[in-house]
Amino acid sequence: KADADAKAKTEADAKAKAEELKKEDEKPESKEKPKAKANTFPLDIPFNLDFTPSDKYTKFSNSIQDIFQNSLKTNYASATQKSGVSAAVFNGTKLWTGAEGIASSNEKMTPTTPMIIRSTSKTILGALMISQIDKGLYSLDDTIESLLADHPDYNLINTPNVNTKVTVKQLLTMTSGISDWSKPSDLTNRMKIMADQNWKPANNLQYITKKFTAPGTYNYSYANSIILGLIATHIEGKHLNNIYQEQFFKPLGITAGLLPEIAIPKQTAIPYDDLSLYMGGTGFGALNTGFMAQFYGLDPKISWAGAGIVSTPENIARWGYELYSSSGSAVSNSVRDKLIKGMTIKTTQGFTDLGMDTYGYYMGKGEVALPNGTLIKIYTHPGGGGGRTSWLYYSPELDVSISLLANSQMLHNPGSCGHRGNKFITIGECIAGNIFNILKENN
Repeated sequence: KADADAKAKTEADAKAKAEELKKEDEKPESKEKPKAKANTFPLDIPFNLDFTPSDKYTKFSNSIQDIFQNSLKTNYASATQKSGVSAAVFNGTKLWTGAEGIASSNEKMTPTTPMIIRSTSKTILGALMISQIDKGLYSLDDTIESLLADHPDYNLINTPNVNTKVTVKQLLTMTSGISDWSKPSDLTNRMKIMADQNWKPANNLQYITKKFTAPGTYNYSYANSIILGLIATHIEGKHLNNIYQEQFFKPLGITAGLLPEIAIPKQTAIPYDDLSLYMGGTGFGALNTGFMAQFYGLDPKISWAGAGIVSTPENIARWGYELYSSSGSAVSNSVRDKLIKGMTIKTTQGFTDLGMDTYGYYMGKGEVALPNGTLIKIYTHPGGGGGRTSWLYYSPELDVSISLLANSQMLHNPGSCGHRGNKFITIGECIAGNIFNILKENN
């Protein structure tokens, strides 16, 4: 009888719980904005990312694939400080991937080796925020103060060096006037960020050591990304990786994730760089050894939403196509139009030299030189730092997207292809120029 009574009680409790959950589900949806809870930021959460290459696309002709691979191989061979490089080309129906070099001291680089794409991540944040604006969740003219005053971490945001009167538009166009922690002299502060055991994005803002200036002038700043990420997540009441998975990656069939919210995939390529830049000795070497070993995998904390996406060139080339092509489905036509028309802010000389002449809502416009010196318009965003470089190029003329990833500074270093004559050209642009050229000839 005791067993029967216990069983009946268990069944009654289960039924009551089910009824309670049902009532919760039947409650009318609240029109109030969901609030993110304080001190619940996810960090290094295990998250399965399957980088198995897609088999749903056809291949380019063998002759064209050979030219793609030869461009990658030749430019890799001519580079001085290098480790590995991978690439992908996608036009909506055809896909090519390739790789050269090493991912680590004991692993070759492959097209499916995941890498952190650094600031190319910004194209995803920009697309998200303009999509949120297009839905009427807020406007480009709303300020930090108006959108985040009720954020649980607003005390960390509303600091003397953060101008809370700055607008979303000024943040997205890098014209906020808010400084950051990116200078060589800020290395100690970046180490503090990486070592922070209770890290959350708003913590980083305390490391802005310079007073803000009047908004209006282009000045690339990590702080903008932290604040924009806080706005995007606070508005939806969800963490950023979850938003990306739900709104972009899963619907598009793209494999990618945001660090440090998720744990870095074990097979991710090891970054290589000049060790003297990291107080790690001298010479060119892996950044997971020596003094810097204690910080390996922690650098995504430095800029989070602005540089934390981990993926492969296949997935990022597909992202570029889905974002910029009129045949893509990452965003609505209205959002795509706003993103493209927004690329009007003149960049600084450093970005112009890299090939991004004007900037918009976390993405830019520039030109790639073909072997004969002809320039082809592209939408783009470079990524670099921490022993990694990235390029995303989309040509509206050819309706083709290219992703280049390297686990060194190689893609931003001077190229020797001569496509711009005696003018500076990056290795990344040399590779892209050859790829666009053969596609244009066969268009």
